Amino acid sequence: MILPQVEIEDLVNTRSIVHYVLERQNKDGGYTFCRGAESNAQDTYYAIEILQMLGAQPRNVEKTLRFLQELQHNDGDFDSVKVAYYVIQSLSHTRHLPAKPLGRLYQSFEAIFAGLEHPDTYVDVEIVSEIESIHLTVELLKGLDFSIDAERATNLILSLRNSDGSFGSKRHSRIASTYHALKALKILDHEVEASGETLSWIRRCEVSTGGFVSSPESSTMYMEDIYYGVKALEVLNECPKYPRETLSLITRFQNPNGGFRRSIFLGISDFESTYQAISCIKAIISLVEW
Repeated sequence: MILPQVEIEDLVNTRSIVHYVLERQNKDGGYTFCRGAESNAQDTYYAIEILQMLGAQPRNVEKTLRFLQELQHNDGDFDSVKVAYYVIQSLSHTRHLPAKPLGRLYQSFEAIFAGLEHPDTYVDVEIVSEIESIHLTVELLKGLDFSIDAERATNLILSLRNSDGSFGSKRHSRIASTYHALKALKILDHEVEASGETLSWIRRCEVSTGGFVSSPESSTMYMEDIYYGVKALEVLNECPKYPRETLSLITRFQNPNGGFRRSIFLGISDFESTYQAISCIKAIISLVEW
């Protein structure tokens, strides 16, 4: 079915989103979603991504660059894959490479492998996805031209595929894990388009009134669930079955200050939810045959 052409400006006030982000830049050039808090790598990454997606120019770029470079020195070993990802990806957007060797990051790749290659390893129910670290590490190392044992990485991810097509721990199989697995496999040049059972499982997470839930058994929906569902379909070159309903639902997560919240019912705006909302809108617009 061909739908009327939609642009992001038709759905949300992009100027208010840009204003929300820019207002939360600190004097050091970094960003924080909460006024008065210290700048951090995650919020700075999402701020840069949001502004880029909306075609807006960031302010105080040189200060932001210095803030990111300082994070490298303060977080010497980059023990956190997420911090490394946020800093390095943010630097790449400013056309700068990391200022220090990243051998420790490569070593952490081995540690992640070792943990995931033991199927009985305890999985913390509070983490978004046990496959997230391997996805982020693969993306970082590939982007920095590190050599990767692609076959080992691919086999490891595929070993975490469940009989129903989902990925992750059998106790905590969620759409987040499935997205991260598909994205990592794509980066590793594995053919993910043929994942029929996986696509069927994702469809079972799709809600007819719009959006996605974390698993077919779940009834509660958050912005990240919608994000992982839409982006998983994007990896598979598939379109949501209910694009208009999903777009309409996403707009209901927006707060008066321009930012988006995690829950549709209440909550303060944060950069991660705002990034996820905009990314979903843009992905759906690009996937649908208008």
